[in-house]
Amino acid sequence: MTNILDRGLDFNSNISFCDDGTQLTNDSGLLLMTDFLHRIGFKQMVLCALPKQEWRRSPKHQLSSLLTQVLLQKIAGYQNDSMTKNLSHDPALKLCLNKDTLASQPTISRFINHLESSAIAGFEALNRNLNKLVIKQNNQTDMIIDVDSTHSDTFGNQVNAAFNSHYASMGLHPLLAFDGLSGMFLGATLRPGNVYTSTGVADFIRPIIDYTKNFSCQMNTLIRGDSGFATPELYQLCLSSDTDFLIKLKTNAKLLTLAESCAQLIDPEDTSAHFFNLNYRAASWPENWQLRVVLKATRPVGELLCHYEFLVTTLTELSIADLFRMYHNRGVAENFIKEAKDGFGFDKTNSHSFQANTTRMWLAVLSYTLSLLFKRLVLPKAVQTTTIGTLRFWLLHIAGRMTTHARKILIHLSRSNPYLRLFWYALHRIHGLK
Repeated sequence: MTNILDRGLDFNSNISFCDDGTQLTNDSGLLLMTDFLHRIGFKQMVLCALPKQEWRRSPKHQLSSLLTQVLLQKIAGYQNDSMTKNLSHDPALKLCLNKDTLASQPTISRFINHLESSAIAGFEALNRNLNKLVIKQNNQTDMIIDVDSTHSDTFGNQVNAAFNSHYASMGLHPLLAFDGLSGMFLGATLRPGNVYTSTGVADFIRPIIDYTKNFSCQMNTLIRGDSGFATPELYQLCLSSDTDFLIKLKTNAKLLTLAESCAQLIDPEDTSAHFFNLNYRAASWPENWQLRVVLKATRPVGELLCHYEFLVTTLTELSIADLFRMYHNRGVAENFIKEAKDGFGFDKTNSHSFQANTTRMWLAVLSYTLSLLFKRLVLPKAVQTTTIGTLRFWLLHIAGRMTTHARKILIHLSRSNPYLRLFWYALHRIHGLK
């Protein structure tokens, strides 16, 4: 009979386990991330962006310290507040924050639940400042703003949670935007679960467009979206701000009639894609709008009827084939959304209040942006597109033992770690950052 307190192994009785190694850590790589944050002046960014709000009488932990602790935990993959109880004893995390005692789980939860809407505006400004570093690093002059919506499942009585028929589940319906070229998380807003895809999209995109106009270089900006964003409000915003767009149109009777007349020109045995310009104007479009509507007609093998796709755009010089190729590349945004959800808990709406869930969403956005910036500025180019799960396995979750000699603290790493060379390379790159 096996004793529950027996921590030995059957194949070798001389081996046993114990968990009293208080100076051992599984997250030595977080010290690498902390050194990176120090190098880019992250603390100063936080102090400038966050409003000076305080609801506590005698705070033991400053708001900037609480924010840094939460972000480091999320970057390391610890998404739940309950994990803070054990992580508060981690020696590496204590060194990251230069503290003998870390914030407890109730303190972290109160921090998330007490932040007001002014703090969300600070998070947005902080995210924009971090994205500027990515743009400067890439010398970027082109930006494709992929706007999309996703679903955050809820499993309780969360405020504004509702049933969404498209996703067939209860939850919230956030709106988000990525740069399709670099993967930057440009913005996000949390919405009730039963709103339509494009609800509020113009107010959401406007500050992002204004952000791109503030760069000294002439940023070439393109808005890209699926048929859910084929709305006159978004067209008007793009036209008034001199911003190009490429958006899919839903099929309607008029478009279908035009497409069928074009399909008559296609050989019934031809299964290749054919492209046409259409003389189409929706009833809601003003006469002064110069919009281009294009068609892709494809007859699948063995079928009688063609499959049609329609796009509306302000791009007049590109060929129709290039327009459809550019639109289909927006599928990369789905990978960015998956990374934000699976890697940083973007869809984890664990709080009852809508404001607290908005805070949790923005903590995931900031964690995503910091990880992206780390990969772009520190890692070799060949591995910059790696997912956060791989990054954690390679660099963050590294076992280490901490010893103290006089005033020096030494972290002992395993020499058999196959990614140790990458660790030293990343540290050298961090020291070389300006």
